[in-house]
Amino acid sequence: MPEFESYVDVDVDEFVSSCSKREIQELIECLVEEGYLPKNVIGTNPTENLGTYESDFNENLDKLKEKYFLLSNEDEQVIQNIFKKYL
Repeated sequence: MPEFESYVDVDVDEFVSSCSKREIQELIECLVEEGYLPKNVIGTNPTENLGTYESDFNENLDKLKEKYFLLSNEDEQVIQNIFKKYL
């Protein structure tokens, strides 16, 4: 049987806007599995009204996760102590 190859240039915005809600959810899950999005994205409600401080706190935690390899041993120990205090 003959094989065919094709190339389709699709604009990301056009692709996303043509997806259903279910397809968007699948896309988000795929991006989380591939490591492009944090795991806490799944199951959150983007329209949920968080307070300013809580929203800032969550953003800062996400940024801190990205900087893991830049933390000193002392920084890591401080964070571990905070976890132990509240867990």
